[in-house]
Amino acid sequence: MPKISIAYLLDYTADWESLSSHQIVCTSRMSTGMVTNDEAEKCTPMPTDHTDAATAEPKYTDQSTRSLPPSKIITVFLACASVDFVALIDQTSLAASLSIVSSSLQAGTQASWIAGGYFITSTSFQLLYGRLSDVWSRKYVLLALLLVFFLGSLASSLSYTAIQLIVFRAIAGVGGGGLMTVAQVIVSDVVSLRQRGKYQGIFGAVVAVANGVGPLIGGALATSSSQGWRWIFRLNLPLTALCAVAILTVMPLKRIDGNWKEKLVKVDFFGCFLTLCGSILFMLGLTWAGDEYPWSSTAAILPIVLGSCTTVAFLLWQQYGTNYPLVPPYIFRQKMVNGACITMFINGWNFVAQVYYIPTFYQLAYGYSTVHAASLLLPLTLMQTFSSTLSGLIVTWRGRYRESILIGWAIWAIGLGLFSTLDQNSGLGKQIGYAILTGFGVGQTLQPSLIAIQAGVDKQDMAVVTGTRNFVRNLGSTIGLAVTGTIINNVVRASLTSSGLGLSEGQIRSLLRDPTSIDGLGLSSELHQVLLTAYHIGFQRVFYTMAALATLSGGVAFILMPQIDLDQKETCDQNAPKT
Repeated sequence: MPKISIAYLLDYTADWESLSSHQIVCTSRMSTGMVTNDEAEKCTPMPTDHTDAATAEPKYTDQSTRSLPPSKIITVFLACASVDFVALIDQTSLAASLSIVSSSLQAGTQASWIAGGYFITSTSFQLLYGRLSDVWSRKYVLLALLLVFFLGSLASSLSYTAIQLIVFRAIAGVGGGGLMTVAQVIVSDVVSLRQRGKYQGIFGAVVAVANGVGPLIGGALATSSSQGWRWIFRLNLPLTALCAVAILTVMPLKRIDGNWKEKLVKVDFFGCFLTLCGSILFMLGLTWAGDEYPWSSTAAILPIVLGSCTTVAFLLWQQYGTNYPLVPPYIFRQKMVNGACITMFINGWNFVAQVYYIPTFYQLAYGYSTVHAASLLLPLTLMQTFSSTLSGLIVTWRGRYRESILIGWAIWAIGLGLFSTLDQNSGLGKQIGYAILTGFGVGQTLQPSLIAIQAGVDKQDMAVVTGTRNFVRNLGSTIGLAVTGTIINNVVRASLTSSGLGLSEGQIRSLLRDPTSIDGLGLSSELHQVLLTAYHIGFQRVFYTMAALATLSGGVAFILMPQIDLDQKETCDQNAPKT
């Protein structure tokens, strides 16, 4: 008992019911770098008197390998990075051309669901991908996801109604949502924790490049002709096929014992169904609230309440209803997991909101075209590329991730705070300078957190926590985009209502759905200026909110994300019993 109390005070990351007293002390000392190599060799999971074979956590086949030559590791990594790029370029290119797609298909109020359908399925199934890759070979799961994404993209390119496109984008999301997660897990299988830093850092650079060039590609294709937007989805087809060929030829395969029936039993499909229902309900509530219906209306509140109830049902199911949970509850007894999930929720919130609203602000404040406004994201994304790669190299060089995370959140908060000071008279130098500062902060926070959360759990939970981290980040993106949109819409609606401008409800809704349509309404210069001022105040509050969240996230990281000795953790993992 004294050992457990001391360990708890040092670091409450251990699951007391499933670890031996020796491993509890070892885990706690590892987080402060105090465990020796001899102790690390003994740091393997041991059953206690409180856990028998019938109630022990299920074990999954270890698919990691450290025996690949450097040339093979590089080819595997390049294949995984290509998969990442394809998934991201699809999302970012569509985002820049969504208004054109909506107009072509006469989507009207259904426009938000063209992107929302993809995000719902990609987020809802995120928890499933890690477990599927544990039960089946990572290679097979990745190929299956590429196939689903290919079929969804093909069908999307052939859509002739908004409903068709929403459904087919949702199908594409089932496949596309898991590409990044499984690719990250595969890279984590073939390289050590410390070396993982530089590879995951380059992954972050790929994310930044896709976010930078995607809007440019999407805007160019969508404006090339009346049906040019279809090429956004057609572009996915050869890229996906090339990725599949690369995976087939260079990816190592580790076969998993057991037949299909045995493997299906180990997958919590009902838990996935609950996350899907919860995500749809939340999306409905957040989409309707403040746009279709007032926030105080039953139509807005009921879906959010039902979504919350579904979330509670999911948590109870994971704790008591299944022997093979998508998210094993015991991982949240480790403060590293809690810290990484909270910070990644905020990361997703801030990142997607800034990518979406910074170009919109540029269009309104400076009258930039869609392509011009999107091009001004390049300073942010290029600096994010550099910063992400740098953070990975620092992890490999020094074996530390904590400083990168803390510095990144601090700089990101400062950058967002400076963005809140921009107005119609701010010069190009400020626009680019603030974007560079923000991009550096973003790049320091993303990939080091993946190393941290993987270092904070047992090897058998690596795929699950990777999927959980990505799920939480996607959830933050969805909720953050809806909430920031609501902040802006409430400010603008209040301004229009109180100023007596004489606009009809239809005009107000048109402005709220597409702020860039101001110039097409034929408003007087006075009304035009009032609207620009209202939008500026709304954007300012959004940037204030994001800066505050970044500051909060830095504090959470400081408290809940300690430094773990990566070399000693790797020794522990390598000496753990193989399953």
